[in-house]
Amino acid sequence: MKSFRLFTALFAILVILISSCNNQSLRIFKSSSARTKYLNTLKSSGISSTKIGLEWQKSGIEAISRPSELEIPVAIQGSFKSKSIEAKAWKIQLEQGASVNILVYWQANDSSKLIVDLLEGPEWKELESYATQNDSVKFEAEKTGSYLLRIQPELLGEGNFQVRINGTATYAVFPVQGKNSRAIQSIWGDERDGGKRSHEGVDIFAARGTPILAPVEGVVTAVRDTGLGGKQVWLRDPKRDWNLYFAHLDSQMVSNLQRVNPGDTLGLVGNTGNARTTAPHLHFGIYQSGAINPFPAIKTEFDIASQLPERELPQLMKVITSQTNMRSQPNTNSSVIAQLIANTPVIILAATSDWFEVETTDGIIGFLYKNLLTSVDSVALDDRSTYAMTKPSQFLADSLLVDLEQFSKIGETAEGYDLILDRDGNLLFLPVMVHQ
Repeated sequence: MKSFRLFTALFAILVILISSCNNQSLRIFKSSSARTKYLNTLKSSGISSTKIGLEWQKSGIEAISRPSELEIPVAIQGSFKSKSIEAKAWKIQLEQGASVNILVYWQANDSSKLIVDLLEGPEWKELESYATQNDSVKFEAEKTGSYLLRIQPELLGEGNFQVRINGTATYAVFPVQGKNSRAIQSIWGDERDGGKRSHEGVDIFAARGTPILAPVEGVVTAVRDTGLGGKQVWLRDPKRDWNLYFAHLDSQMVSNLQRVNPGDTLGLVGNTGNARTTAPHLHFGIYQSGAINPFPAIKTEFDIASQLPERELPQLMKVITSQTNMRSQPNTNSSVIAQLIANTPVIILAATSDWFEVETTDGIIGFLYKNLLTSVDSVALDDRSTYAMTKPSQFLADSLLVDLEQFSKIGETAEGYDLILDRDGNLLFLPVMVHQ
């Protein structure tokens, strides 16, 4: 692409890439914000105000404006091409106190790194931003809501990526020795007193006398024997500004203002207080300006997303059934966001084990089951130069001067464009009138 290969800009980018290669470690390189740091590098080199510099910034903004939603656990993979300046983003839902482990693997064809951003909704405020090639980070949600993961390679970065998001334990120690979250038999919100109140905690059943453990380092703030909770211990979690409540103990083994470490014994399981008629168990609650659901913080059992086998995804595919549903998430229980007919071309953005994340030529993003798609045929184009578009658009800023002999026609759209693909896997839109 003659007009795209601006010597000065490419030389400056090469300098940036070389300078970023000095540290060969594959660990996460954290800063206050890797995205901000990289943007400052582009500004100081004069690239940020060039066409490709502006396009890089724009693609990062556009990615968070229409993310697909994923359910945890999930593994998703895809690729970035050096000439297709883009970013990808996905939205996940987390409850307060829940933790996830986010692994990002970037197999670059060069020395570039992948910038990974974690943002909190609804304003999409940046929480984490780091540059990586292969590493993972644990994240804990401070509030219930939507979170967004965005990935974007450095300018001209090319390669394959895989992202895996799995739930993981927030507390290193479960509150009842020898048990896990499967021992919870009464959950948050269950009815109490014939529906007059709801359960503000979880009940973990175990044999009388089983040790109750501190799940976190903290300070005991109260040791009581009164009311519905019977024998109780209150423990302050200073890291999260939480007050942990342990009730119905058979006996208490700590004193007020005692400092404890994770795994220290607070007392023994019993059924004191209003639990006298039930089997021995620990009522565990968390309070922060009122009760919050403690289950996400003490959950220990998680389904894990398997690593996906490395593969090259096609750039474009087409629908093979007479009518198929495009869904909001990669499962049949999610909502239908569009219905596509046979031979509709779709751009492949990423893939899970069984679903493709796709974009229609009119900009709708969703998921299609893999068996509903097939490959497209390609036709060689003649030897001449013309303008093609990076997206269906009438704006000159979205056009590139290309040599058609480097491309093949692989489909057509309803908007009057042919889809063309070059040898490097870059997809462009060619106005039909150009070659009629």
